[in-house]
Amino acid sequence: MVGQMLNGGFLAGAGAGLRPAAKVMPRLQDLPGTVLQLMVVSTGERHCAGIDLASGALVRAWSQFLVDQRLRPYDLVAVTIGDDFDVVPDPSEPEAVVIAGAPELVGRVKGRRAERLIRPLLHPENTPLLGSHGPTVPFWERTPDQPSAALAAPKGPVMATFENGGMWSHFLWGGRAQVLACADPRLAASMQRAGRDTAVLRPGTRLLVALQPPVEGHCHKVVEALVPLH
Repeated sequence: MVGQMLNGGFLAGAGAGLRPAAKVMPRLQDLPGTVLQLMVVSTGERHCAGIDLASGALVRAWSQFLVDQRLRPYDLVAVTIGDDFDVVPDPSEPEAVVIAGAPELVGRVKGRRAERLIRPLLHPENTPLLGSHGPTVPFWERTPDQPSAALAAPKGPVMATFENGGMWSHFLWGGRAQVLACADPRLAASMQRAGRDTAVLRPGTRLLVALQPPVEGHCHKVVEALVPLH
């Protein structure tokens, strides 16, 4: 049922070695064939992260089809719940749903409506991002009551750089300097067109921070998208 509340939170249970849950979040439970409308916050090669308009839940919609990388934050897409659960790389993701096709652009969410969707999902700044201070989370500590993605609103400046063969996001969180890999294709293309290796983002920029599928037993945190104020 759309909008049912589960016992999930921003932070993991104490028994898993991560910080205790601090905020219960809406989670999605829907049957195959259900059509959802999502406000996009990030895209990957075969997934789209967005906020379900009906429930307010943050969703990571995984597909066997390629996702159109022209989609951008605040676009509105329609997706249909599927049943091929093998396309989800981390079965412990509480936000994960399988979709039967690629997301379809149907409109755009603007102004106060967009802000009303985002604000309740913002990660508490007084708690570690996704339950740990470090850049990775051990895969064996992952359980379905732990988030795999969160929207964060750093109070200080956010900077993106190209260095050491990759793109990186720099920001402060809870008084600690954070340097995470950045996978935002729109920002990367914009910086490359301008011939820049450093960019300071506008004040108020939000981050979609997510865990990547496990590599050698660890899930790395990555900034999937930088979401500007609408």
